[in-house]
Amino acid sequence: MEVRHLGRWAAQALVAGSMLGIGIFIAPPVVASHVTSPLWFLLLWLAGGLAALCGALCVAELGAMMPRAGGEYPYLRAAYGPGIAFATGWLQLLATFPGSLAAMAVGTATFQLPALLGPGFAAPVELGPVTLAGPTVWAIVIVALLTALNHVGIVVSGRVQLVLTTVPLATLLLVSLFVVGDVGTVSVSGESLRLGLSPAPSARDLAQAYLPIYFAYSGWNAAIYIGGEIADPGTNLPRAVVGGTLTVLVLYVVLCAGFLAVFDVGALAGVGEVGTAAAGALFGQAGVVVVTLMILLAMLGSLNGSIMTGSRIAYAMAEQGHCPPAAGRLHVRFGTPVVALWLQAGLATLLIFTRGFEQLMEYASAAMLISGSLAVATIAVLRRKQPAMPRPYRLGFYPWAPVIYVGSSLFVLVSLASAGDVSVLLAAGWFALALGFHALVVAPRLR
Repeated sequence: MEVRHLGRWAAQALVAGSMLGIGIFIAPPVVASHVTSPLWFLLLWLAGGLAALCGALCVAELGAMMPRAGGEYPYLRAAYGPGIAFATGWLQLLATFPGSLAAMAVGTATFQLPALLGPGFAAPVELGPVTLAGPTVWAIVIVALLTALNHVGIVVSGRVQLVLTTVPLATLLLVSLFVVGDVGTVSVSGESLRLGLSPAPSARDLAQAYLPIYFAYSGWNAAIYIGGEIADPGTNLPRAVVGGTLTVLVLYVVLCAGFLAVFDVGALAGVGEVGTAAAGALFGQAGVVVVTLMILLAMLGSLNGSIMTGSRIAYAMAEQGHCPPAAGRLHVRFGTPVVALWLQAGLATLLIFTRGFEQLMEYASAAMLISGSLAVATIAVLRRKQPAMPRPYRLGFYPWAPVIYVGSSLFVLVSLASAGDVSVLLAAGWFALALGFHALVVAPRLR
């Protein structure tokens, strides 16, 4: 895993591609259902992007300091010890990555495939005596095919990632700028905008609106999961993490302004998947085909990036004895963690069978809020515990970046947990169960 194949642009494409997923096309209607003002809508998307950027700045320092495979796991272990690292790693293995993969695959199979390839992809599929929903079958096929792509090597999947990110990102940005410039002043400057920030949503509504936004921005830390495979990580890893996050932040805010140029907040709340709906309203069937194709490419890029990064957690944990040794096995020819890759695909498949899209999105988002907050906070712990360790990149916006990220995450988690949100409670339960298992079973064996 120490052979460094990926350059800056492939790594940056990985970050942007991991972020640019189904969330930006599914989350806006969910957000609009919790706020009534377009200003609140845009401010929440901007706030979510700035929080993601703060997190990216923090992990840029951590990733450049410790460029290893496994994402946050090495930093958590160094900062808090093996117990927290074990619990967070298993939370990511059981919820964050398989949940995110399942949500994106189901969303793609539900909305993009039927719109682009015909309604037959939404029809039930008969497999012998069993009849399955079409989106369920095609979501599993997507996960399996992209896992197989990552099986054959990071260079191949990295090049595919570059294409799957650059083409849709550039196209969607140009379309959004056109929409905002052409019709934005007509729709966004109406009576709803003059209402400003009134009425203000409740704390619970803000938290519920922020959760899908967080899911849409997730992936800002993708490059650190393959830090051991990035060339010149001290320079390229921070540039990839921060550059990729900034690119997606700009795109998302422009996209959301474009959505508001087509629909008011009330109408936006009921459109389902807003990318295809906006394209149909503006450009007719030809626009639907083009925009849906770009969205599909973006979805595949996000899935590919998540598969590539998520499998490295099990690999890193296996090296420390916190995961079955087989998860740390590399393919003899391709040098990829094949067991970890297919274990991740299996867990995602199980979730595809058992949960719906919004449930999957909330489940993955809650887990990401917990693990992301712990990871970002390690920057303060490691600066105190290891002040002399070389830091090729040193965060200048300190301590505000980690304070903003962790503070916003805790606000959402506490608000939803106090309201009895099932997704937050389930994610917190996995973390607590893994932490207790380490204390009672794993730690005594290692003494």
